[in-house]
Amino acid sequence: MSKVVCEISMSLDGFITGPNVRAGNGMGDGGDRLHDWKFDAKTEIDAAIEDEIYASTGAVVLGKRMFDVGFEPWGDPPPFGMPVFIVTHEEREPLPMKGGTTYTFVTDGIEAALELARAAAADKNVGIWGGANIIRQYLEAGLLDEMQIHLVPILLGNGIRLFENLDPEGIELRRTSSIETPGATHFRFEVMKRGK
Repeated sequence: MSKVVCEISMSLDGFITGPNVRAGNGMGDGGDRLHDWKFDAKTEIDAAIEDEIYASTGAVVLGKRMFDVGFEPWGDPPPFGMPVFIVTHEEREPLPMKGGTTYTFVTDGIEAALELARAAAADKNVGIWGGANIIRQYLEAGLLDEMQIHLVPILLGNGIRLFENLDPEGIELRRTSSIETPGATHFRFEVMKRGK
């Protein structure tokens, strides 16, 4: 059965970006180091983890801010290779890209975006891939089945925290796996109690 899974890299001090996130600096100051495990410090184990994430995911949901700061650096074709649904207040026509990605803009909220993503993903997982605000919304609404957090051994000191202002009421996580590589410890958590 398909799942709704968030996947994100995070520093030891809880940040998923550095400070000063903006167009042209989508990961914030120093935040690109959060993805070294995917690129510069990539091991065979890291590669297998990333390959499994992409192989098991059939559609992705993103927040509008992440789309705004990521669109230009992602280029065409973007790195997704699957349908991407953007939760936004701004109505726009779908934006087809090369490589199998079409950005679809959803103005009816997170549930509507999830319904569209599930239909597009068929029997594969729906990935909630960021940013922090959209992940928190899905977690608090009880719509996440699993969290994959890649804990990177760096300190950013400032930026956007994954769990900032999160109401933990009714949320319980159970670690189902952890895999350690030099660039990250890859945690997988099942969301046990969801929503209020």
